[in-house]
Amino acid sequence: MDTAPTPTERTVIGMWTDLLGNAPAGTDADFFELGGQSLTLLQFIARVQDTFGVELPVEMLFSEDLTVALAARAIDEALLTSVGDDELAALMAELDGLSEEQVQALLGERGNA
Repeated sequence: MDTAPTPTERTVIGMWTDLLGNAPAGTDADFFELGGQSLTLLQFIARVQDTFGVELPVEMLFSEDLTVALAARAIDEALLTSVGDDELAALMAELDGLSEEQVQALLGERGNA
């Protein structure tokens, strides 16, 4: 894996580690190859709802290779669609007022300097 996992990917990795009993080696790790089953997937979906407050499309999770990256992307997309236009505009205005260093600190991606 060339890049560090995103915050959402890190959360998914933690959830899968708890549910499956072993940590995914990276963001391309497949849920079912790690021992996940239908019941475990439903438990994961419930944890996503509890943690992020969004519902994941069950059909998508069963129809594709379910990797950490795919699950995280689905969560992020669901979060984005749940944000109203006014709230999104306010968040964008707040981000516009931040320096690059402040944005990096918020994202947890501090420079190597």
